[in-house]
Amino acid sequence: MGKKDKQHSESIKMSRLKYEQRRREVSGGRAPSDPSSSDSETSRIRDTAAQNVGGVQFQQQDDGQSARWGASQSGPSTITYDPTYPYYPQSGTPGYTAQATLDHELHHEDANNVYQHPVDRDLYGANFHLPGTDAEAPELRDSYSRQADTISANWDEVRSASTRDASIQNNPGWPEYVERRVDYVHSSPNQHNESVAAEMIGTLNSAGLQGPVNNQVRAIYNEASARRVTGGEVARIGPVDSATSTRTSAFTNTEAKSKGPAPTK
Repeated sequence: MGKKDKQHSESIKMSRLKYEQRRREVSGGRAPSDPSSSDSETSRIRDTAAQNVGGVQFQQQDDGQSARWGASQSGPSTITYDPTYPYYPQSGTPGYTAQATLDHELHHEDANNVYQHPVDRDLYGANFHLPGTDAEAPELRDSYSRQADTISANWDEVRSASTRDASIQNNPGWPEYVERRVDYVHSSPNQHNESVAAEMIGTLNSAGLQGPVNNQVRAIYNEASARRVTGGEVARIGPVDSATSTRTSAFTNTEAKSKGPAPTK
């Protein structure tokens, strides 16, 4: 292993250690509700979260809320959290675990760092690339609207997948959980496409729910991962075949590749 490779390996190791430290803080020192996993998407989600943990300021706030991310115009973003939050579910039951909470909030930070668009407070944490340097330009507003609509349509496919997912429908509380998370994305598709996908994959994997809903959410996360690199707009995802292996990428973003890289910030 060369010097640069060793430094990179050590950097990843340190970011994961910091991530675990923050997870313990957010959960009030309780044991993780999700077991560790070698699943490729789950590992990638936690690596993405870990790589962003060092750039965020964590603040304890006893306000009865699990955690929330906030951008700052003058300094690092913040994640405020309540370590005494009492409503985290046990592993395998529907709900928003401490692990899911941290992955969710750190994906907001990642989106804020990765996506290219004008610097504007209304665009902090946007889950898509936007053209140009003028936040008020008609072409930017049109792109913003198209992409928000596509995200909503993609999450409608998650809702549809739930109706044909026996692992969801046959377990009390899980249909309602899926419905709540889809509604949450719909409330702010500009910011919650990736954060909700990240937390749902971990939550579903923890419960061993590997059916159509998990496939559909993975497709959303994989589309976003490709678009981060290649640029372009959010691509439309149709129904993902329930027979598709959940251990492989369920979606390839050919549309984003054809559009070329996004403009620099």
